[in-house]
Amino acid sequence: MFSRICNLIWKEAIQFLRYRLLLIFVLVFPVYNLTSVAGSIAEGITHIPTAVYDQDCSPDSRRLVDMLRNSRHFDPEYRAGSQAELEQYLERGTAKVGLVIPRGFGDGLSSGRREGVVQVLLDGTEITTSLLAQAYLEGMSYEYAERIAGEELGRLSVVVQDLEQVEARSRVWFNEDLRTENFQLPAEMAGAVALLAIFLPAVTIVRERETGTLEQLFVTPMRPIELIVGKSLLALVIAYIGFLGMLALNVYHFRVPLRGSPALLMGLTGYYIFVELGWGLLISVTARTQGQGLLGAFFLVILEVILSGQILPVEYMPRVVQAVSYLAPNRHYTAIVRAIMLKGSGLADLWHQVVALGILGVVLYSVAALRLRKRLD
Repeated sequence: MFSRICNLIWKEAIQFLRYRLLLIFVLVFPVYNLTSVAGSIAEGITHIPTAVYDQDCSPDSRRLVDMLRNSRHFDPEYRAGSQAELEQYLERGTAKVGLVIPRGFGDGLSSGRREGVVQVLLDGTEITTSLLAQAYLEGMSYEYAERIAGEELGRLSVVVQDLEQVEARSRVWFNEDLRTENFQLPAEMAGAVALLAIFLPAVTIVRERETGTLEQLFVTPMRPIELIVGKSLLALVIAYIGFLGMLALNVYHFRVPLRGSPALLMGLTGYYIFVELGWGLLISVTARTQGQGLLGAFFLVILEVILSGQILPVEYMPRVVQAVSYLAPNRHYTAIVRAIMLKGSGLADLWHQVVALGILGVVLYSVAALRLRKRLD
């Protein structure tokens, strides 16, 4: 049995090296995907085009606009002369944020009421930019008010003594600097590994059918489970090499911490890849053409990325979707890789995910073997 599997692996390696385009994709995609995502995360959303309609034209309103400009989050380069002109900037998409400073803004700040009202208009067609702009503006409004209050206290030489204060001191665990890269890049790595583990075996058996060599394999003494294992081991090695490259890039270039055991992470990654290969093989024995296999693999990868919680936390999904997400190995592996890298978790903390992956692996390989046996009969 061992010699038959080794011969099949050697045959798969020769065929894989003949597909130059697939070879380039496997070597380039993981690094390119991780680098591009890391670059976009690090840059964030800055220099949001902003239009300002300043009806007050006071030193306070000009200082507010200068504060926006110096924040790097906004570019208040568009000055509107009327409300209609401001709305035109938003309708044409020239500006994503509109700021209306009403008359009396400066007087309101200098009066005893100490308040100033500013209207903010946001382009809701770009929801991410709008939400971030809203958060930025709320934070800057507090900062602006603190500056005004500090200057007023200094000018009046007010001494505040014996005031009871409630001070909230927060401490962030596991990601002390709240770096988005630490949270997002391990999940991106898990998604890229899933893509390699599903795409590579998804066309192996269906390719044999299209080239007419599947019948030759059927008349050999090789059993269905041997055929499945032989077809999957080469894909496992290739996906694992891709994982090692992405892990090195994460740790040494992007400075994502690896607080847990590297050996545990690498061992569970090989375990996860082997489970994920089951989905690819199941697609391969079900599809009739390579096009169908690639399309099915692409759909499954996108679905797994969504169900893994990479885009939206699983806890906020509907109950039915949460139940379906347990069928996605990527959900369990994303939790594993984040826990090991950020929390330093051990195997005792991850046994739920490990058991879930094991059950999925048994089911997937059993179904794939039964489908292949049915075709043999």
